[in-house]
Amino acid sequence: MARGVTPTPVSASALVTPGFWCERYVYRSVHAEVLASWTTVSTRSPIRAVRHIGADARQMASGLADREQRRVLGRVAGDERHIVGAVAALDRGEPCGLALDCAGTWVEWSARPVLFLPLVSRTGPHCAYAADPPGGFGAPLVPMDGFLG
Repeated sequence: MARGVTPTPVSASALVTPGFWCERYVYRSVHAEVLASWTTVSTRSPIRAVRHIGADARQMASGLADREQRRVLGRVAGDERHIVGAVAALDRGEPCGLALDCAGTWVEWSARPVLFLPLVSRTGPHCAYAADPPGGFGAPLVPMDGFLG
């Protein structure tokens, strides 16, 4: 470090962005023994996190038989208090979730508050179609002896 230069301290809170991590686990049976799929989505808003769960559950229910679909949609739509309660829980820093039996398949959705740490900071335009070249390392990647191909 050069003499006479004092680094500016950076607080940990300046390095992170608060947000919400949502997950969906789909099991092959209601016994939740064998995982069939796992999907995630992130958002910065507790309302969007709860909406993601509701929209995904409604989309899943659309493929069920009428009677099962009504049962699942009734559970998802539920009461306005459940939605408000889920958003309030996320605002308090607590997780929320939903679990449903969808015609013998067990599905669990969850959302929890997280702190996102940016991995890369870049300068310059973010649009691929911008007139100026994007920022970053500058030199294009060139394949070497099959390393990139």
